[in-house]
Amino acid sequence: MIFYPTGKQAQIIDKYTQEVIGLPGLVLMEKAAEALADEIINKIECCKIAGQNKDICDNAGQKKEYCCETDKLYGFRKDRDKILAIVEGGNNGGDAAAAARILKTKGYDTYIYEINGISRQTDSYMKQIQIAAASGVKFVKEPLNEEDLSGYRIILDGIFGVGLSREVKGIQSAVIDMINSAGERGCYVVGTDIPSGVSADTGKILGNAVRCDLTVTFHYTKYGMLLNKGREYSGEISCKDIGLFTVNTASDMKRVLDIEDLSDQKIIYEYDDEDIAIRIPKRNASSNKGSYGKVLILAGSKEVYGALYLSAAAALKIGAGLVKVVTDIRNKEVLSEKLPEAMCLAYDSEADITPDFIKEYDKAIAWADVILAGPGLGTGEVSETLLNNAIEKIASGQQLIMDADALNIISRKDVGEILAPLTRKLGFENVVITPHIMEMSRLRGSLKDKTSFDEEIKKAGYESKIDYIKDSAFDVAKLFSDEYGCICILKDARTAVSCTGYLSDKKEMLCYINTTGNSGMSTAGSGDVLSGILAGVLAQNSEEQMTVYEASCLAVNLHGRAGDCAKTHKGEHSLLAGDIIECIPHVFSDCMS
Repeated sequence: MIFYPTGKQAQIIDKYTQEVIGLPGLVLMEKAAEALADEIINKIECCKIAGQNKDICDNAGQKKEYCCETDKLYGFRKDRDKILAIVEGGNNGGDAAAAARILKTKGYDTYIYEINGISRQTDSYMKQIQIAAASGVKFVKEPLNEEDLSGYRIILDGIFGVGLSREVKGIQSAVIDMINSAGERGCYVVGTDIPSGVSADTGKILGNAVRCDLTVTFHYTKYGMLLNKGREYSGEISCKDIGLFTVNTASDMKRVLDIEDLSDQKIIYEYDDEDIAIRIPKRNASSNKGSYGKVLILAGSKEVYGALYLSAAAALKIGAGLVKVVTDIRNKEVLSEKLPEAMCLAYDSEADITPDFIKEYDKAIAWADVILAGPGLGTGEVSETLLNNAIEKIASGQQLIMDADALNIISRKDVGEILAPLTRKLGFENVVITPHIMEMSRLRGSLKDKTSFDEEIKKAGYESKIDYIKDSAFDVAKLFSDEYGCICILKDARTAVSCTGYLSDKKEMLCYINTTGNSGMSTAGSGDVLSGILAGVLAQNSEEQMTVYEASCLAVNLHGRAGDCAKTHKGEHSLLAGDIIECIPHVFSDCMS
């Protein structure tokens, strides 16, 4: 697993490493500085090689992004170009000062500017400043201005670290403005652990923040660097091992957090390659199509065909044994042409639903292991009748995924009155909802307690429900899961997956955050592909090799990986939802190898 600590958690891990493991703070600072200096040298050397050979490619045959004269580090020369570390008196400043000293020992022309805007300087910082001075690093004594910064090719941001919780103001804010102006003019800006001014907890900008081209973060990528403005301001992220205690499991993280009396701690994580490989459903040599599950998809309408095709195709491509689609009769012919592997049960939305159709529909519901309802379904009377029938007839032992229009239909009522009895009937976490931010806003707005939700939003300082949900995605999803016993996949640029329950009475909670995927997946049908992938994964999980929550996290990760694969072939601008499906076999091949 990959863990993404908040600012406070990062500080606790550092404390645990020093006090329990016994590794001194100055040793950790030196290793951090070495990692920072080495990564800067690596970037410079890469550009040097690229300048000598403009056709340089990586191992996959793709031309590297830095192979052009517009790169900020193109043509960097030790004998001419200068590097400036801008620091404050905390340990983050000590890291940057030590990196400047290490670069100096390797022949680079380095300088340090101390802002001196805070009253207390840490002992480790003071020690690194003394060592840097003794090593010949030059110190800038005069107050900085924008013209001064134009003389430097690289700026190391060592102002604030993960402990920042207040808004940046005064001289630090003014210096950050100068750094950002220098960056706009072509200076290469490198963040130390996290861009100064970015909240490690939320990714929000605390008054003002440094826009980095590269952030070298130590041992763990911080949660705030993955979302909101933190994602943008971090630039390229390079995570380097510096010897901190390595958290491999949620139990490890819980043990570390237990050294301080904290409550309501999110344990934020993501599956790594090994986690994915062991969770991908296995195939049996003596199996048949029934061995890999039966998926029923209630989708499509007379106006919309594409969503049902994408969901069904994704479910089959991910490995589901049998897929049956319930849709408007106008879609039947095109489905048989485009996806002959899928079965079809059709109704006429412009006529009365017949008793014969309902009889066959009830059989189909009973036949399925997993029911997916919603993609392109529409929200009319017929669609609502079909969804209500599925909710009524589905039984214990089956799983229900509600996506898109299924969520829009139930949000017109009190969602709690629908979900609570449904999860009691199927069992907790056998209902999965997959809203995007707007759909979650509708769901929350349909609840009887929507007044308290509105008050919660105002108390947090928000005027918009959308902004609040976007900035508090996991908290909103977790509350929904706890109230109604369902899995919530809250889709956004960083999708969050929540389940019910806590790890202990201290309310430590698992928070899955997905970092796979790219902006090319912001295209029509991408969500339909995800719901199909999820249905197919759950269908193959009949022996419960993993929980529904784990299967949901797996589906989200595989969906993003397939999107990243499609990006390499199609680019972000031209990527279509169907390209994601076509890349699923490549993802399987990569993960299984």
